Amino acid sequence: MGKMALVLGGGAPNFTLMTGALLAFDEAGVKFDVISAAGGGGGVALTYLAPKGMDRQDALKNSINYGVSDPIYRMVPMNYKVFMKGSRIADLYRKLLSCLPGYSRVMNQYGMTKRQKLISDLIQMWAAITTPSTVNFFSQGLCANAPFIKEMVDFDKLKQAEEEVYLNAYCITDHKMAIFGKDELDYRHFGATLSYPFVYPPTEIDGKLYIEGAATDAFNFEGLLEHDQGVQTVVVFDAFGVEGYIQSPPNLWQAWGQSLILPLISLTRHDLFIFEHMLDDWNKNHPKRQDVELIKVQFDIPTEWLPTALDWSSSNLERMFALGYETGRKFVEAKGPHLGRTLA
Repeated sequence: MGKMALVLGGGAPNFTLMTGALLAFDEAGVKFDVISAAGGGGGVALTYLAPKGMDRQDALKNSINYGVSDPIYRMVPMNYKVFMKGSRIADLYRKLLSCLPGYSRVMNQYGMTKRQKLISDLIQMWAAITTPSTVNFFSQGLCANAPFIKEMVDFDKLKQAEEEVYLNAYCITDHKMAIFGKDELDYRHFGATLSYPFVYPPTEIDGKLYIEGAATDAFNFEGLLEHDQGVQTVVVFDAFGVEGYIQSPPNLWQAWGQSLILPLISLTRHDLFIFEHMLDDWNKNHPKRQDVELIKVQFDIPTEWLPTALDWSSSNLERMFALGYETGRKFVEAKGPHLGRTLA
């Protein structure tokens, strides 16, 4: 039997659609041989493959805790837990805070009640406000390159994973895509895969500069096709396949957020369309091999959710997770044999 690959595209608050669906797949016993991901999907992939301090299923459930408690988010609609101030002095300040007694207990919200999470979020907001920064007109980006991933992923454990993983980053020094596998992925390489211009500065590795790969290849199909020729089934989580994500913005802040997301939504649809045709051509040009099958998992987001579907509020991440889980559960029940597994 050929290999089965999972492809995860870029995402923002809707990343919990992917973590919820992955939890349903894992509970049903579905296993992947290869995971190819871009942008925010890379964080989902690494959380799935090498969670830090907890098992896989608990780590997927914990993904909802990267949202901000609703009472705070209504007043301050930004995610200070994910998008942190940049500069070396800000990094040093966060490192000093992490040495305080009880820091880990406050920051790790897994198993907390809503009230406890609210208190934790208030403390984290205080830490975000008091963090000093030297970001200025000559800076290359607003935020630090995803320091939160250090609490999510065990990069040493990743190197021992049975599955192969490929994340992409665009090298602006060489003007070509780079694909990172599990043997070289670390915090710096992950930062390179998530260095979205203006939000994050380019990441320097061995004298070369990198930006987010999802900005040019929204699913990292290139990494999958070029680095693994034994794939028989490709499962794609299409988290951005809903046109209604783009709504009339209620304020300037959300209008700016939409300006970041709109190109990714368009690129995602474009890249998925092209990949389908590429697979058709591949299958036609290799008649002696069994066809590579493409299976798309699409998420039916209720219309009434769409105005706030890209919010970083806790309630939005929680309902997206629940929708992703239910979608994944139903998909496995209906398509189990097509996933190359006999499911109970």
